[in-house]
Amino acid sequence: MNLKKFKPLIFLSVIVLLVLFFLTLFLDYSLFGNNVALIPLHGEISNDSALFSSDLTAFQFVEKLELAENDSTVSSILIEINSPGGQVVATKQIVEKIRSIDKPVVAWISDIGASGGYYVASASDLIISDEDSITGSIGVISVVADYSELFEKIGLKFEVLKKGEHKDIGSPFSSLDEEERKIFQTLLDQTFENFVNDIKQFRGEKLNTELFEQIIDGRILSGTQAKEIGLVDELGSRDYAIKRAGELGGITEKPFVKDFSNKEKSVFDLFSNFGFSLGAGFKKGISYEPLTIKS
Repeated sequence: MNLKKFKPLIFLSVIVLLVLFFLTLFLDYSLFGNNVALIPLHGEISNDSALFSSDLTAFQFVEKLELAENDSTVSSILIEINSPGGQVVATKQIVEKIRSIDKPVVAWISDIGASGGYYVASASDLIISDEDSITGSIGVISVVADYSELFEKIGLKFEVLKKGEHKDIGSPFSSLDEEERKIFQTLLDQTFENFVNDIKQFRGEKLNTELFEQIIDGRILSGTQAKEIGLVDELGSRDYAIKRAGELGGITEKPFVKDFSNKEKSVFDLFSNFGFSLGAGFKKGISYEPLTIKS
């Protein structure tokens, strides 16, 4: 085989490949930091993974934020919020991480960004909401189940052994007394105060404090109403939010969107989560856990 005969063809092929490479390099702006990282915050905010759900837990969401923060091709971050809120501590982990990021962070509220969902949005540099979205619901809640009367009717009795007068506080086997209600209310008041003060700090002069004080009773608001109070900066669609995130990141061209969504669940993940949920359900069936406060 005469290789000399093919040398021009090989040389030409190499030149074509190099040209294509450099064209790709210069045409793909994403290699030069023209990306907007898209991270979805969907469903209830929790540190626990729900069965058959691809939604990010709070810990996973923080990990995604760190990945986007350390990605040299990402100029800004867009958080797509569709959440009614969730666990207080889980939500605060996300809020604290957002506040520590140097890159611009934009929050877009789609269908719902209420309570803890809004808390996350308030930590960002810019909040954009659809005009018909549901937001607000600034408050905290804790539900204590009381099955004592039902158990009494069906003749089911429980004997709680404890050391410490209030160790069984929140037990579904008995009603709360006045002192226990005060203990719970003190926790709720403290959490609520922290929530409100953080929003005031994060929103600063953007917030109409007089109107804000009138709506911190847990009521829900539309995106339009929230903008009038200063809870939201702008109204717009998802595409508009991507555009604005790009602008804040210094991107002059149409930004590329780099998706940081959770990976698809494998069959192994489904069986693993099922086993965890089954065990957790059995555990709850024979005991009760401390009260959960949600925002």
